[in-house]
Amino acid sequence: MKDSKKIFWTFLIIAVGLTGYFLLTQQPFSFIQLSNSLFMVSLFFLIIGFTILIMSSGFFDNFQRSMKHLLHLRKKQEPKDYIPISKIVQTQPVYWLCIGGILLLLSVLLLFVTSGS
Repeated sequence: MKDSKKIFWTFLIIAVGLTGYFLLTQQPFSFIQLSNSLFMVSLFFLIIGFTILIMSSGFFDNFQRSMKHLLHLRKKQEPKDYIPISKIVQTQPVYWLCIGGILLLLSVLLLFVTSGS
């Protein structure tokens, strides 16, 4: 419940903020410019969300272990225990992916509405 409120309020602030910005700064208001801006903001959220998702899945753990082992061999020291990246990243990507997905859908919807008229 708390996460859904946070997602809703974040989406609402971004959508209203961008719309207000374009109403105040752009003389001829254009839905295409608003759609492009929503798309760029959604990319920011989606890139962060997918990065967290990939890192927390354990995809880079084997590479990290191999590099740590190789570096310790070069220094001729005993390899120490390492903390996998998947254990370091404890953040859930749901928040980032939901906000990015909603903004992306709104951007595509505005694009279809604009191109239809």
